[in-house]
Amino acid sequence: MTEEEKKHKEEPIIIKKKKGHTAHAPHGGSWKVAYADFVTAMMAFFIVMWILGQSEQIRQMVSSYFKDPGAFNFLTGKRTVPVKIDIFENPESGKGKEKEKHQFYFFLPPEQQDTLAEKVTEKLKRQAIEDSLKAIERVKNISEEIKSILSESSKTNTKLEKLVNSLQFEFTKEGLRIELIEGQESVFFEIGSAKLKPEAKEILSLLAVEIGKLPNLVEIEGHTDSRQYAKQSGYGNWELSADRANAARRVMEENGLWQGQVLKVTGFADKNLKIPENPFDFKNRRTSILVKNISTEDILRNYSKRE
Repeated sequence: MTEEEKKHKEEPIIIKKKKGHTAHAPHGGSWKVAYADFVTAMMAFFIVMWILGQSEQIRQMVSSYFKDPGAFNFLTGKRTVPVKIDIFENPESGKGKEKEKHQFYFFLPPEQQDTLAEKVTEKLKRQAIEDSLKAIERVKNISEEIKSILSESSKTNTKLEKLVNSLQFEFTKEGLRIELIEGQESVFFEIGSAKLKPEAKEILSLLAVEIGKLPNLVEIEGHTDSRQYAKQSGYGNWELSADRANAARRVMEENGLWQGQVLKVTGFADKNLKIPENPFDFKNRRTSILVKNISTEDILRNYSKRE
């Protein structure tokens, strides 16, 4: 056997066979992804439909969950929200002063939140009562300072003595009421007009400086007796009482009251007499300055505004 024949005999014989037509192999798991997306979208759709049919409270709870899932207990599903407690210092806040507030946050389970909220509310109420009492005490101290200042001023200026003696200080449920009471002769205003005398302006300026140191709001009232103007004048007790109160407001705002301190200016004519048994008594002619008490409700409302 020749070398060529041996080489040919050793080479392997390869037989290729073509297979017949068969079905295509599966495309893998891509269809599962599409199906999962579809199911997720349907679930989201039904959740939205369910939420639309719920109360506002439930909607807010669901919304808060998606905004902050960490605020909910993973095991119980109950919410543990942060409870904020504000501790106020320097409760007396006069003009240009602000209360200092420190905030603390606590995460508590729901069953403890109501109890703590009640305790916090009670604490704030007690604090508000204390602040209200301190505010009343401060007004009393200011009233004594005003009396002392007026007394010293009348010693150095004898023209003020008659006006100072015509002032009346009275503490009522509403607050400190300072009344400028007219005498048989006109003391504070020109007869039958709303023009203040120079000494009256000085008295009102002294009052404004001291009252302006307080955070309390002020109401100013004008009152007359029952003597009537001539009908043909077209000017009566309503106009006179309102004009006198407004004249007092202007002087006080220009000389010490802070902007917005005057809450109300009212003319009562002869409808709120000081001496009702004698409507013509000259003491019914007066201008009243009310320094209003700061109530517990006002202080609590002020706390909430600082949130």
